[in-house]
Order: sequence, then C-alpha cells, then structure tokens
Amino acid sequence: MSGPKCATYQCDPSLTAAELRAAARDAAVREATRRRAEAAREAALLAAAARDAAVRGVKTRNARIAALARFRAELAERYGDAVTVRPPAPLHLDTQPTSGLEAWCAETDRALDAAERELREQAARAVAADLFKDVTGERAERPADAAESFADRPESDGAVGAGHEDAEDVERTLTRVLSRLLPDCDDAHRAEAHAAAARMAGAATPGEARTWLTETRLRVQRANAAAETRRSEADEAVRLLHDLDAPGDAGNEAETDAVRALLAEVVAGRRALDAPLRRRAADRRAAAEAEAERQYVVTTVTDALTDLGYQVSQGFETLTVTDGALRLSRSEWPDHAVNLVVDQQGGQLRTAVVRTAAGRGDDDAHLDAEREEQWCEDFRDLRGHLAQAGLTTDLQVAIPPGQVPVPLAVPPAASGTRARPRHRERDR
Repeated sequence: MSGPKCATYQCDPSLTAAELRAAARDAAVREATRRRAEAAREAALLAAAARDAAVRGVKTRNARIAALARFRAELAERYGDAVTVRPPAPLHLDTQPTSGLEAWCAETDRALDAAERELREQAARAVAADLFKDVTGERAERPADAAESFADRPESDGAVGAGHEDAEDVERTLTRVLSRLLPDCDDAHRAEAHAAAARMAGAATPGEARTWLTETRLRVQRANAAAETRRSEADEAVRLLHDLDAPGDAGNEAETDAVRALLAEVVAGRRALDAPLRRRAADRRAAAEAEAERQYVVTTVTDALTDLGYQVSQGFETLTVTDGALRLSRSEWPDHAVNLVVDQQGGQLRTAVVRTAAGRGDDDAHLDAEREEQWCEDFRDLRGHLAQAGLTTDLQVAIPPGQVPVPLAVPPAASGTRARPRHRERDR
C-alpha cells in the first residue's frame, strides 16, 4: 500500500465545539487528546467545557448588570436622591481561573437579585408618591390609608363604603404592586402600568380603586411577561455572540460582523431576536463551529506529523484554506517530500509523495518507491495518532507503487518550519 492515498476523516461526535476550540488553541489539551491518556484527556476536555461555560456565564451576567445600570440611570435622572441602590460592577475577563469565574457568577447572582429587588422597590415608592402627590397636591409624610383617601369622595351605586374597608394602606398597596414591575420591561408596558396606577390613585370610590388596582396588577403581569421574553432573548443573544467570538468563515466576516452588531442590539434591549436574525446567527455559528473543527483537524494532524519526524511549514493553517496543500519534509529526504491536503468540505486527507529535485535514472525510480513505502508506514501511524485524538479515518484510495510516477513539485518559498526537537529516528 504505497503511492498516493486518500482517506476520509470524521471527528468524534462527543467533542463539542467548545472542546474543539480549546484543543485547537491549547497544546496541553491537544497533547492529552493525542496521547489518549483517558483520565487526562477527560479532565482536560471537562476543564475546557467548564471554562467555556464560566466565560459565557460572566458575559450573561455582565449584560444583566448593564441593563440594570441603564434602568438605574433613568430613575436617578428623574427621582434623584430617592434612588440609592447601585448594581454590582461588571467583570472584565482576563486570566482569572475558572473557579474564580464560577465564584464571581454565584456571588453576582445574589448581588443582582438584591439590587434589582431594591431598585424595583425604590422605583415603585417614587412613582406611587408622585401619583398621590398629584391627587392630594402635596407629598404625604406618611401613607394615607383607604378610609382617609376616600372619606370625602362620593360613592358610586353599589360600592362598598370606606367604613367597610379594612383601612388598607392604598399607597403602600400600590407601591407593593408596582414593585413587581421588572426593570427591563419596555417603555410602552411601563407606561400602561403607570397609567392604571394613576387611575387607582385618583379613584373616586373604594370600588373604583379596587378595579384599577386589579387592572394595575394585570398590566404589571403583562409587562413582566414581555420583559421575561426580552430577557430570555438577550441571554440567547449573549450565547450566540459568545459562539461567534471564535474565528469563522473568513470569506463572510462582514456578515458575521453584521450579525454581531444586531445581536448586541438585542442584548441592549433595543430590538427583538426575531426568526430571520436567529437563522443568520445560526448560519454564522455553524461556520464558526466548522472552523473550530478545521483548526482541530489541522493542529492534530500537525502534531502527529511532527511527532513522526516530519517538518511542517508554519503556514499550514493558511495553506489548508488558500492553496489547500501542505508540504511535509524530512531531514533524511533531500530530494523528496509529501504533499498533504486537508479537504474539510469533503472530509478527506489526500497525500502523495513528490520529488523536489529531478531524478536521473533507474536508481532514482527505486528510491521513489522506497520513499513511498516509508510514507505508507508513516501514514498508517498517522491514522493511529488521529484515532487516538478522536479522528476516525477510512482509507478510500491507495495506489500501488509504480503505477503513478512520482511527480516533480517545485518546493514552496522558503519559510519557517515546525518540528519537534526530538523525533523518531528511522533506520533505512
């Protein structure tokens, strides 16, 4: 089995896009994967997945912090000193350990919940106080109870009189209802809830007040349902943006940038995550995942070849995308090399021994066959290395020696090569 060869390859389905990205970037993860040291490999892949999840979690919480900070700024501009709470500070992602990111997320969840709850209460108190100030002409120093609020107001037919009320604190009740209004609900829903609250505050009878209190609750529920949808869309947009951080299809980088900009609008609450944007984002994410797989295949093949003693051009990553061919050389092969193509679209590895200097007779033809046989053995070893790294291969073509002459190929322009300081020495 020598001469030109072609084998299909397929990544292990258990390798997630996050793990592939980590393995492509991190030599330690690649080494653990390549050597198939199961405990180390599983630990490395689990660590990569945990890191990815922690980073995504930080980004999600940073987006929530930004949304809460915007709401707080709007309240402070309107109500001034009545707004005292501040959301927690966002985290700048740097070189923090994964455990540190996870701890920050847990602590920030508690701080965000507390800050949001207090901010909702401060906003509700300020709104209710303004509404009752509009009704009474001045801000009361203490909440007026229901009997006081409706004592001088005429009752409509069939309404329950103030004397039959439980002396409910109207302003406090209204404050409690408004405090359930989520900070990231949109302006239209917020205005509707405030309008119903204003009708309650200005009600002429307890019955009318109860009716508008019920309506206020319903409008708050509708506003919160819409806000929860927007919050869910923002979280989804953060996840999509995180996935698009990885390199994708270089030929469509402009489209990726455009999708990123639209997703950022969703995170900021300025647009919805509609079906067309989801499809565009899914396409860009698929391209990013394909690029992660390509990088993993490229780096895994490169590691295996250098371990087998081949010198690999530093431009391997670029060559597989542009020219499509990789030139492999060995120190003991002055006149021969191997061309290798990683065809991701077809899922193939195609190889052929080539001459880098013209032959001069039958002895050279014999040497060609020897080099092909040597590459045959190395190709078998390469497939073993790839299998250990989760890349299964299936041999499709293996042309016998002598059927196809070894072609003359002009060496590529001089460039740096990649080779391990220590590699396997062969006796020939």
